[in-house]
This record gives sequence, C-alpha cells and structure tokens, in this order.
Amino acid sequence: MVLDEFIKPNELAAGQLKLIDIRKSPDDRQIPGSIRAEGAALETGDDLPFDKDEEVVLYCGSGNSCSRIAKTLRDRGYRAVALEGGYKGWVDAGLPTEER
Repeated sequence: MVLDEFIKPNELAAGQLKLIDIRKSPDDRQIPGSIRAEGAALETGDDLPFDKDEEVVLYCGSGNSCSRIAKTLRDRGYRAVALEGGYKGWVDAGLPTEER
C-alpha cells in the first residue's frame, strides 16, 4: 500500500498496517490491534516502536495531533500517516473497537 499524508478509516480497516494510538487521554477502548505511544516521544525520540521501513498509522482523538506528528516522522524518514478524523472518525464510521 502506498501511503499519503492521511488514510481514511475505511481504507485502514481493509489494510494490515501498524497502528499507533497517541491519544493524550484515551478511554478504555482502542482500534483493534493498535499499540499505545506518547506522541511527543515519537516526535523527538530515537527508540520508536517501529522501523523506518514499516508503514505506520498514527491516530489521536480528532486527527490534529497525529497529522502533525506523522509529518514530523515523515520528515525524519519514517513511513507514517495520520488516520483522517482520528479515533472519532473511526468510531463515527461504525468501525469496531476493542478493550485496551
């Protein structure tokens, strides 16, 4: 799959990409298969939970923070995109969630 700046919830549901939940105040649900990470740590850190050759999708609550952080990661050579609309966009699309 070729990644752009954003991926739509329905496109993500059909793919097999690594999902990173960077919500600042997550509830007890998440997108199935996602892992938690602090957005600020991803922006500036070197010990990331993914490699530069992995395609990853970041999601925050509404899509704003993950867009900024995904761009920073792309600028650093990573293959990262933001989930359009964030977690809210996923839920609003009627897609499944699971317990964290």
